[in-house]
Amino acid sequence: MTVESAPDPTTATTSQSNETSKGCFDKLKMKVSTLDKICSFLGELIGTGLLVFLGCMGCVKNNAYENNHFQMTFNFGLVVMVIIQCFGCVSGAHLNPAVTLAALIYEMISLPMAAIYFVGQMLGGFIGYGLLKALIPENAVSLDGASLCVTTVHKDITVWQGCAIEFIITGVLIFTCCGVWDA
Repeated sequence: MTVESAPDPTTATTSQSNETSKGCFDKLKMKVSTLDKICSFLGELIGTGLLVFLGCMGCVKNNAYENNHFQMTFNFGLVVMVIIQCFGCVSGAHLNPAVTLAALIYEMISLPMAAIYFVGQMLGGFIGYGLLKALIPENAVSLDGASLCVTTVHKDITVWQGCAIEFIITGVLIFTCCGVWDA
């Protein structure tokens, strides 16, 4: 009695899937790199839209539902974690034009790809906030005349102080990203 070795299933599947993929691209007359760019755009669009929508939804607060700062910040952290897990393999999940600019400076992406990322992030932000405004009751989206998830400078802080604070916070985000990217 002899034991025959079974064919390696990964090899057989890979060759079949490559043939199927190639046939699919032939039918669509699309290059793989074009599909990668579209997927990156959609990853940034959907990821940024979900970040704004779900993150800001966690900040909803009205007379019927009290929400504290811990819940809000914890919600945003979980949303960022989930989105990076879902879209990190697609586009890198930059979710922020400053991160995309850092990736461009770090030569991780090209200038045309950075433009694609910027457009996806801007549209995603608008779509996410538009969905929030459309699906959440008006009394939960605006509190005491202020809109939910719209950054404004506190009345005791000057515009220049606000810019400096934003610069420092964004710098911390960029330093973190560069530290993760650098081997």
